Amino acid sequence: MGKPILCIFTCANFRPELAAAVQAEAWDDVVVQAIPARCGHPPLSWDEVVARLPENCSQVLLLGNACLGGLGTAPAGCPPVRIQPLTQCFHLIAGETLVDEAISGGGYLITPIWLANWPARLAALGFTPELAGECFREFAKELVYLDTGMDPAASTRLEELAAVLKLPARRLAVGLDTARLRLAHRVQEWRTETALSQQAEAKRRHGAELADHVAAMDLLQGLARTQSEAEAIAAIQDMFQMLFAPAALHYLPVENGVAGRTEAVPPALQERLTSLQTDYAWLEDRKGFLLRIRHGETLLGLLAMEGLAFPEYHQRYLNLALAVTGVCGLSIENARNRQRLLEAEKMASLGIVVAGVAHEVSTPLGVSLASSSTLEGHTRRLAERFKARTMTQSDLQKYLADAETCTGLIHKNLERIGQLVDAFRQVAVQGKALVSAPLQLRACLFDVLKSFGQRLEPAHVTVDIRCPPDLTAWSVAGDWASIFMNLISNSLKHGFRDRDGGRIDIAVREDGDMLTVDYRDDGVGLAPEVREHVFDPFFTTDLQRGMGLGMHLVYNLITHRLGGSIQCRSEPGTGVEFLIRVPHRRTEDTRHE
Repeated sequence: MGKPILCIFTCANFRPELAAAVQAEAWDDVVVQAIPARCGHPPLSWDEVVARLPENCSQVLLLGNACLGGLGTAPAGCPPVRIQPLTQCFHLIAGETLVDEAISGGGYLITPIWLANWPARLAALGFTPELAGECFREFAKELVYLDTGMDPAASTRLEELAAVLKLPARRLAVGLDTARLRLAHRVQEWRTETALSQQAEAKRRHGAELADHVAAMDLLQGLARTQSEAEAIAAIQDMFQMLFAPAALHYLPVENGVAGRTEAVPPALQERLTSLQTDYAWLEDRKGFLLRIRHGETLLGLLAMEGLAFPEYHQRYLNLALAVTGVCGLSIENARNRQRLLEAEKMASLGIVVAGVAHEVSTPLGVSLASSSTLEGHTRRLAERFKARTMTQSDLQKYLADAETCTGLIHKNLERIGQLVDAFRQVAVQGKALVSAPLQLRACLFDVLKSFGQRLEPAHVTVDIRCPPDLTAWSVAGDWASIFMNLISNSLKHGFRDRDGGRIDIAVREDGDMLTVDYRDDGVGLAPEVREHVFDPFFTTDLQRGMGLGMHLVYNLITHRLGGSIQCRSEPGTGVEFLIRVPHRRTEDTRHE
C-alpha cells in the first residue's frame, strides 16, 4: 500500500494554476484534478468525481462555488470528503480585495486557460464574435486578465479578444503566490490530520500487541511450574491454544536431532515439519505457520498451527509466537535436565541449568519492544520535521510527553518481567514453591495507574482510590498488579469505548478476616447475556481490541491463587461493578504450589 494522497478537485479554468503551485512546492502527496467548467449547469455528479480519483487517495478536497451545490452525500466507498465553497472562484489565484474591486468596477475577469481558447468559450456561451461585444458591453466596462505568468502568448490573445468585444482590456499580474498560499494551509491541515490518524492507529496496534504480550507473560507462569517434559509440552499446547485458538495444533518432540513420529500428525505436515530449516515458515494459505522450538542451538520440538481463528492478524500472531518460543524451549530443556539429574541423582547441579533462566526469559519476550519502537518512530518523525524546518513548539512538547509515557511503560514492563523471572526461579530451583510477600495495596494501585500513562489523563478519565495507606496483604508478587491492570484496561477498552472518558472508583477495605475490593466505573455497562459470560475465556464484545482473556485471568487469580470470589454487577448504561472478596492474610501463612 502506497503513501496517502490528497486529491484536490477544482474547476478546469483554475486547474493549471493549482497544479503548477503543487509542482512548485514539490508536494508529491498532492494531486490536482479538474471538474468541468460549467458552473453547475448541469450539476456536477459524484460519478464524475469518483472516476478521477487516484490510487491511495485518502481525502478528497472540493474547491468551488456553484458547481458544488448539488453534490449531496458522497457514495459508499469514497474516501473522506471535504467541501470548501468559495465566495468567488477567482480567489483561488488572486487576492480577494483585488478580485472584488475589479468586479465591482465592472471588470469581466478572465483566466489564462479561458483566454487561451476564447473563440470556443464565446461559442459555448452561444455568441458569435459579432454579437458577443454588444452583449458583453451591457454588463462589463472592461476586460481584466488575471495573469499568472503561465501563457507567454496572453498579450496577443487579450488584444484580439478586446478588439472583437470592443472593450478596453487591462492585465493584473497575480503570479502563483496566491494559489500556493491558498493550498498550503489546506495541505498542511490534511497532513496533520493524516499524521494524527496514523499515530492513533499505531497506538491502537501497540496497545493490542502489548496486551497480547502481557497475557502471554501471565500464561508463561504456568510453564514455570512444570516438572516433566510431558507437563511442559501440555502447558505449551494449552498456551498456544489460548493465545491463537487454531483449528488444529500439532507437536513433534525432537531429541538428539531426531524428530518423533505420530499418526496424529498428517504425513505431509510431518514431512514439512521435519524438513524445516528456519525458525518459522508459513503454510500455503497464510492461515497457519510452523515453528521450531529450541534452546540455544539445540532443537527440542516442532510445532504446527493450522486454521488461525483470525488470519487477518497472522503477522501479529507470528511475532507473539516467536517471542515465547525461547521460553518454551527453556521449559522443555529444563524438564529434560531435571529428568537427567533425577536419574543420575545429581539434583545439586540443577542450579547450573537454571542459572541462565533470568537472561533467557527476559530477552525473547520483547514486551518493551513495542514501546521502544514507538519512541523510535516519534524521534524519527520529529527529526524529519526539524530537518524540514516544520517542527513547532507543540510538536516538541508532544514528543517529550510521548517519550515520558513510553519510557515509563518500558520501565514498568521490565519490572514485570523481573517478577516472572523470580517466580520461575522459585519453582525451578529444587522445586521451590512460590512464596507470598507483603504488599501495600495503595502503592500497588498507584503503580498500576502510572503504567497506563496518557490513557488515564485526568482530563479524560478520573480515578478515585479509597484505600488505607498502611493496608498490607500477603500475596505472590504481581498477582494484585495483574488484577488491577486487567480491570482498568477492561474499563478503558470496553466501558469507555466511543466516549471521551469516564470515572473509575476503587475502594479497598478490611472486613473482618476478609479483604474487600469494590471496583466501579460509569461506562456503558453490560447486557445480561454479556454479564453471564464475562469471566469465560475468549469471550469478548470487541474482537478488534482483545482476545477475551483479561477477565478470565482475573477470575483465575482471585478464585484459585487467592482463594476468594469475584462478582459482577451491571446493567446497560449504568456502568459496571466488580466486588472482590479474598481471605485477608496478614502474615506469610500460605505458599503457592
